[in-house]
Amino acid sequence: MLKQYLLPAFTTGALMMTLVACGPSATAPDAPSAPGDRSAYSEIPVPDGAVGEEPTAIALAAFGSAEPDIGNFAEEAELVEQTDDQALVILTQTGLADDSVKGVRYRLEFVPEGDQWQLDWAGRQVRCQSGRGSEEWINELCS
Repeated sequence: MLKQYLLPAFTTGALMMTLVACGPSATAPDAPSAPGDRSAYSEIPVPDGAVGEEPTAIALAAFGSAEPDIGNFAEEAELVEQTDDQALVILTQTGLADDSVKGVRYRLEFVPEGDQWQLDWAGRQVRCQSGRGSEEWINELCS
């Protein structure tokens, strides 16, 4: 009678040891930075007067293109996150008329200023043209 209770206990114990042994090790390499992670961007100066009611409108006014209808140019401002005490906009520009830079992506962090939003931090990434550097988003210069 005792045998019928011991077998499930041994099986459960073996399963637990297998799960522990197959878990991630402490020496596993760090995961790459997420596209929205501040550390993946080069910090750039915040323009004076970057304050307004809508974070995406402020982003476009501060870093948007003045001539968006040239060639294959595309621009997208996405409000990624907004809470009572912060907002995050990712502004992406692709199809640039540049022989080394294929695209530019900005991370723009906002904080409340009264009943408006103020741009508090700005970072930049680039994607290089083929043969001019990385074709992934990086915080380095293209060649």
